[in-house]
Amino acid sequence: MPRGAQRLWPGLAAGWTLLYVGSKIWYAIEGRLGVTGGPIVPRSHYQDYGPGEVATAQWLNAGMGMLIVLLLLATLLPITSRAIHWALSVLLAAAALMASAGAVGMLGRALATDSGGALFGAYCVIWAVLITTALVVYWRRPRTPVRGPE
Repeated sequence: MPRGAQRLWPGLAAGWTLLYVGSKIWYAIEGRLGVTGGPIVPRSHYQDYGPGEVATAQWLNAGMGMLIVLLLLATLLPITSRAIHWALSVLLAAAALMASAGAVGMLGRALATDSGGALFGAYCVIWAVLITTALVVYWRRPRTPVRGPE
C-alpha cells in the first residue's frame, strides 16, 4: 500500500473525530447536554445532574474523543511490538463499534420518532467508516518501519 494511504486514513479519521471533540467542548462550556446534530435534550434530563456535572460529563466525552484521536495517530508510528499492535487494534475496533452504535441508535431514533438526531447519526456513519478504514490500513501495513525515498 502506498505510504500516503497509510497516513491518509488515520489522519482523516482523527480530523473527523476532532469535530466531535469540538462539539463536546462547546457543550461543556455552555453546560448543555447532547451533541451537535443530535436530538434536543429535554430540560427534565438536566434534573439527573448536580451543579457542574453536565459540564464535567461533556469534558469527559471530549477527553474520550481525544483518546481516539491519539489512538488513530499512534497507528502512524513504526510499531513492531505484536502486543502493542493488538492492543491498539482492539481499542480502535471498540471506537469503530461505538461510532457504529451511535449511527444505528441516532438514525433509528430519528426514523422512528420525531426527536431529531439524523445529522449526528450520519456523522457517526462516516466516523465508523473512517475509523474502520484506518484500522484496516493499519493491519495491512508491514510491521517493519516503512522507509521513504532515499
